[in-house]
Amino acid sequence: MSESPCRLTVSVKRPAEPASPSQLRVSVSDTGMGSKLEEFQELNVLARETPVEKWDGTLLITTTGINDDAIYRYRFNLQEEISSARFTKLATTYKSHAQFSGTEVCLCLSNEADADDFIMWLVGFFHKILVLRAANLACELFVEQIGNAESRSVCLPQDSDDVHHSVMSSNSDRLVSGLKDYALSHGNTCDKCDKCILNRDLLKTGIGAANNAQRRKAKGLHVEVVLMIARKASDLSCWTVNCPFTQVLYFEDFVPCPISQSSFDVLVSIDWQSYGFKLKGGFIDDEGNAVLEWDNISFARVDIAIHTYLECAMLERQGSQQDRHFVRKALKSALCHLKADHAGDFLSCHGQRVLEYVPDLAESIAGLILSSTDKEFQDECITLLGLGSDQDISEGLVQSSMCEKMVSIIELNDTKENVEDNAPYLFECERLDEDSQLDEDWDEDMVFDF
Repeated sequence: MSESPCRLTVSVKRPAEPASPSQLRVSVSDTGMGSKLEEFQELNVLARETPVEKWDGTLLITTTGINDDAIYRYRFNLQEEISSARFTKLATTYKSHAQFSGTEVCLCLSNEADADDFIMWLVGFFHKILVLRAANLACELFVEQIGNAESRSVCLPQDSDDVHHSVMSSNSDRLVSGLKDYALSHGNTCDKCDKCILNRDLLKTGIGAANNAQRRKAKGLHVEVVLMIARKASDLSCWTVNCPFTQVLYFEDFVPCPISQSSFDVLVSIDWQSYGFKLKGGFIDDEGNAVLEWDNISFARVDIAIHTYLECAMLERQGSQQDRHFVRKALKSALCHLKADHAGDFLSCHGQRVLEYVPDLAESIAGLILSSTDKEFQDECITLLGLGSDQDISEGLVQSSMCEKMVSIIELNDTKENVEDNAPYLFECERLDEDSQLDEDWDEDMVFDF
């Protein structure tokens, strides 16, 4: 990304009548450092794959650099097989001592080229760009219908309802802010849901990052993963209620792009069940987006964004194995963060099964305590449960206290890290020192064989 502020504007002008001979005009402009013609050679494949009746492969390019004295214009025909005939230099305009830079690229599509589908795709792509909240970049999308007295235009500016959003925020914080807005607008739509926007602070967020910049001067691969979970929706008027699918947003070097096979393999092989998710399956759709399907999902919506980028643009990526390693590391970090902040909501599938037995077990233990005729035993149990002797002790109160303690222990031990350690004690009471020796007067008859 450029260190200088830059504005990206996408403009689409379409005729009002579908049968009109006028073409769909698309313009993409920015105020960056200017472009070199070699950069557009990468569009060769796109030109070959697009039928000539939809696009003739012609680009009109206007560009200038900050130190240039003129504004240069070119016609670039990607369908032309003779390389020397591809470029046509058009009239040059001089700046008159003004200093600015930027590039504009225009192309015209046939009005029969599924204009509605193209605009829908463009709006979705633009929404994904806004998710990054890239520093020093402002984005705008204009769609204008022209050709009659009722011409209308739609503007999709870059805005946010996140009061915590700041120009000094890190890339990770910006991604969190953008994904929240994306979730609240249910993905590829222009309007935020009025019912969901009120619950912005109720979204549960998991953030993870990994990089190979181990040295101070090293500038290598960075991977950031953000998970956004919306609670179970009770308002059935919201169309996103309990959506069992997640379209993963994948970015490389601040650009939305198809997900890599290595990153997709990580998504479908991660141990989701340890974090309370049941993955039914996953696939890559026709546009290269990863789609995950959940089984018996307990949330209204799950959104995932993955961003891999090089800190230094001059460096080259080391390969898919490195990407796979850091994507897995960042995803696990995000899941652990989510679980640490909301342990009760993201119990593992095993923990959830154990939790189902807690009420019956607590009821049985409470019954044993209160039915005992040993007053000293009862008082000790009441004390260990943290209940005062002056309270009106009922079976319901004892059962509730037992439930709370067992649930807290299950949540505390519901991570792989804690499972490897000794489970904590259910009650906070004095422990026998492991290094202490047994009393010499220990009676062997007191040892019971179960």
